[in-house]
Amino acid sequence: MTTYLVKGFPDLLDKPGGTAIDGLTGNMIVVGTGNVSGDFIEVKVDDQTGWVAKESLAVKGRDLMSEVAFVRECLIAERAVNMLPQTTPWFVSADYVIARAIFETQDTGHKMVNADPKIPGSDGVGPCQISTAEWKRFLDNGGDLAAGFGTGSVDDYLAQAWGAAFTMFTDAKAITQAKRAAGEGSDAEPALPSYLEIFLAYLTGSPKVAIALAAAAATPADKGQDAAAAAPAAGTDGASKLNDFLKTKAGLADDQIAALFKARPGLTGTNDANAKTVADFVNGVSARFAQGLKDAFDLINKHAPETIAAVVGSGKAPWFDIARQEEGKHIKEGVGNSDAEILKYFQSINFPTNTSQTPWCAAFVSFCMKTCGDPVVAASVPKTNPALAASWKNWGDALPINGTNTPPGAVVVLAPTENHDVSGHVALYVRGDANTITLLGGNQSDAVKESTYARSRVAAIRWLDVAGPAAGPAAVGNINLSHFNAQQQDAAKIIIKAFADAGFGRLHQITAVANAWRESSLDPGQETHTSKEDSIGLFQLNMRSGLGVGHALGDLRDALKNTDIIVGVCKKVPSFVKATDLEQAVTAFVRFVERPANQPAEIADRLHKANSLMA
Repeated sequence: MTTYLVKGFPDLLDKPGGTAIDGLTGNMIVVGTGNVSGDFIEVKVDDQTGWVAKESLAVKGRDLMSEVAFVRECLIAERAVNMLPQTTPWFVSADYVIARAIFETQDTGHKMVNADPKIPGSDGVGPCQISTAEWKRFLDNGGDLAAGFGTGSVDDYLAQAWGAAFTMFTDAKAITQAKRAAGEGSDAEPALPSYLEIFLAYLTGSPKVAIALAAAAATPADKGQDAAAAAPAAGTDGASKLNDFLKTKAGLADDQIAALFKARPGLTGTNDANAKTVADFVNGVSARFAQGLKDAFDLINKHAPETIAAVVGSGKAPWFDIARQEEGKHIKEGVGNSDAEILKYFQSINFPTNTSQTPWCAAFVSFCMKTCGDPVVAASVPKTNPALAASWKNWGDALPINGTNTPPGAVVVLAPTENHDVSGHVALYVRGDANTITLLGGNQSDAVKESTYARSRVAAIRWLDVAGPAAGPAAVGNINLSHFNAQQQDAAKIIIKAFADAGFGRLHQITAVANAWRESSLDPGQETHTSKEDSIGLFQLNMRSGLGVGHALGDLRDALKNTDIIVGVCKKVPSFVKATDLEQAVTAFVRFVERPANQPAEIADRLHKANSLMA
């Protein structure tokens, strides 16, 4: 796949030397199909294919990649994809996308590169090495996410963040569907994929093969072992030659197996008797990808530390204290009064069961939340199916999978790891390293205890900061609205009341009004449409890649509904909630809520506006 810049104003022809079907303009980007006929090259322009004279095309060089821009674009894509209702529970994460780019294109200087094709047999390009076929799937099926991107956009390294995030979502969903077809999980209890399974699906192009490979290489240590226990070797399938296993057990065709060995020789070995074993292949992938996830966290922490700080906040987990108390009771199925204690976990969420044989890991987490004494935490327990591990993948906010500052008590969701796990396993983070993660939970070897798992089996790590606005409504502040006309004052009063009703005081109310003033001049009907955004309403919520994703246009045009979306985000930003002066509140709002491009300039402008609103 070659990308060209158009020179002059040539015609796009229906065939070499044929009739013009469109006109092209200078510096337009077009993508070659690989077909050449004499002095003409076949190209794609958006959804149109035609022929252009060679003399009118110049091969486009690859743009130098800005690491900070790519990392931040991955974070934006993560938020946009995860706000779509159809994403649940297959949430995507920026650290996965960044780790994929590190895996594919990191150079000797440990930098991601906007590379030409590097994978043998693939036409993939860019930091994520996205192929023509993968990009087409995104354009065809990405809906609003793909709006504004064309065929040639695959050559834009920032656009690749969106394509790779969409692939993560589709691969994760396909793995769950394949497990369901094989009798694992149910429609009500979807079996969640691990990061390892999702990445294996990307490498092999098959969710079924990914499941088979991960299962074949799994050891008892992967399923949760006592810290002092030795890790047994993988089973017989893990010792099988990779090419034999892929053909006889995973059902791949010979040409598919050959393509994998050609693309990943360092991981697979050669496609003959010298092929690596299944365990060696999976463990090699797992180790490299785990390091990629760690490096991805470091990059997020370097280029967007506020995104992690905003989620972790105080780092306090009152529910973890309850978990430790329960651990001290030495609860184990069938021992002493343990079964009655286990049933108590189910009773906390009104789940009807009279036996401890019902999987109870999620009931244990629910009980710890319900009884920790914090009403915000108690109210956070999933309203639907709290006794299912899968339900907890949507709890709180996401944390990087391989971060070094995961707070104790963070909720960790694992892909199904034990025979009685249907949708997966959920427990609380204790500690971890690059390869393992130790969790305190219920139903771990039928007990409340600590167990250590392979980090590659993690499906999600979630956190809830207990900081929040004051319970109940706050007073409407004395705010100077004399700058505004009647229509603007009406909009400002809607914002002020919404923030007051949510428990935010005068400083926060002023901050919100100042930001809407800057965004839309307090005009609920304001709309901004460009090649990269469709921003609507008071707070200019972007329907393409921002807080407007997943919301109906009519709702975004509604001043109160537009404001309610912002209020919901503000509640999750500890630095905004805890702000004690105007500068702190404005800075937090700009950095963690609006997130404009030139943050220092925007903070200064909005702070000036906010100060003018002080009565």
